[in-house]
Amino acid sequence: MPATLQKERPARAARAGRRCRAALLGGFAALLFLPGPLWLALRGGLDTSNHENRALAPFPAGQSAPGLQAWPAAFDAWLGDHAPFRNQCMTLNARANWALGSLDSSDVLLGKERWLFLRDVSDSSSLLDYQGLTAYTPEELAACRTALTALQTALARRGCRLAVVLAPAKEGVYSQYMPDTIPAVSRPTRVQALAAWLQAETDLALLWPQQALREAAKTQQVYYRYDTHWNEAGAYLAASGLLELLGRPALPFEQAEFVPDAAAVAPADLANVSGAWALCTDDVYYTADLPRGSCTLTESGGNITRWQGGGEGGLVLIRDSFGEALAPFLTAQFESGLALHGSALAPEELLAQLDALPAFPDVVVLEVAERFADNLAREAALLLPWAAGA
Repeated sequence: MPATLQKERPARAARAGRRCRAALLGGFAALLFLPGPLWLALRGGLDTSNHENRALAPFPAGQSAPGLQAWPAAFDAWLGDHAPFRNQCMTLNARANWALGSLDSSDVLLGKERWLFLRDVSDSSSLLDYQGLTAYTPEELAACRTALTALQTALARRGCRLAVVLAPAKEGVYSQYMPDTIPAVSRPTRVQALAAWLQAETDLALLWPQQALREAAKTQQVYYRYDTHWNEAGAYLAASGLLELLGRPALPFEQAEFVPDAAAVAPADLANVSGAWALCTDDVYYTADLPRGSCTLTESGGNITRWQGGGEGGLVLIRDSFGEALAPFLTAQFESGLALHGSALAPEELLAQLDALPAFPDVVVLEVAERFADNLAREAALLLPWAAGA
């Protein structure tokens, strides 16, 4: 080999190494500095909506700024929620995972046939509940009974009836779509046990429609595929069952004809939380021509609603998110109705709304979702002074 060639080869390798390092450095700098200006130029035509059911982290400045030690974590949370092309990156990640038959989410579980379910998260234990691995102690059961019967007695003295609705979680109604990695346990879940115990130990008008929803689901979709909540069909099944307990007229669920509404978009909170909102657009929104109350006033972002119906007397519904779909069907059979989101309103605000009623209601309904059943005794205790006229 010529001597000149032997000398040029190391030189070429050195130049190639320098070019490679320069390219890597340039690429890193581009990734670091270009997204910001590019985002400012393109964001007007891109999806910037907050699809998640939560408030995004604010920039840690001003009065809400944390201390020096907590500031880096707060800044990191803000940056994660407001990074350029965040929605686009989340959608791309979701597409890649769905193509592999998986879902990259700590909050959402991908079931069979791409049904979505809630995992155990900070405010609930959905999967543990579904598997029957949680339970109420005898003391907790007794405390719940005491709170409910005290409220029932106080309301009865004023000519008012108490009713309770426990809204089943989707996992138990559509267990056939749960993945095999999450096997159900044969023993009763904690809310099944709570409902059975209260029905045996009290004379409350109590509705736990899990079995009815399971039967209905064989012929009619009763929960949204990509959302935690029941759809209009599921809500009407619960409403008609409760109205029957209260001796109020209602068309039986079996006679209601639910049809797809092409103009309505099915809710998809689980898809939104997991970044899969662009992939979960094929669910069907079912509706039916049924009696509904007319909403006459909405306040506090929908947490306070007033209703007018075609029946007699007044209704108060203390609800969570499942009660939103119940309210129109229940209030249809009363002259007036007031629905209050018991988890979203401050106790003093909720009680102020009740104190402002022109007349004491004929029926008070407490509705709680299965994963929030712990709220039942708390809400009953909160309402007791108002019910007793204190």
